[in-house]
Amino acid sequence: MTDPFFAALRERRPDVDIVILPPADPPEPLPEATADELSRSAQVVDATVAAIAARLPEPTSDGPRWEPYNSENVRRWAQLEARTADGDAILAGLDQAFRDARWHSSVAVKAFHRWTASRADVQIVGTWSGRHDRLVVTVTGRVLRPTPTVREALV
Repeated sequence: MTDPFFAALRERRPDVDIVILPPADPPEPLPEATADELSRSAQVVDATVAAIAARLPEPTSDGPRWEPYNSENVRRWAQLEARTADGDAILAGLDQAFRDARWHSSVAVKAFHRWTASRADVQIVGTWSGRHDRLVVTVTGRVLRPTPTVREALV
């Protein structure tokens, strides 16, 4: 290895084997989503957003809407925001409610409070900063590949 980076690394860490792997194969394209799959995804995300919004004080929202995921795919997306000094209690309540509904859900407290919840078709990330009294919850649906005509109508 004549590369200066790897030479310096080898000198500092002679006990470490350096292996350069070939690039991974690109993922297989998703199958085309049916109109029913798109509709179900929208219903699930929209219902999740409504359930969360009902627990937030005076939420503002962006979405739900279809968001381009890459050149061929879309996903349902929404973001809710609220100003509150009780964000920690709200996230704890959401965590418990989603656990009771059998979602994978957890709250972590470090520099800010972070709530995550998921199931096969929806992912949620909520954060609250006590310093700013700002609670933000993002809900995303699964990635789908509509037909090109449908994609243009959605996005």
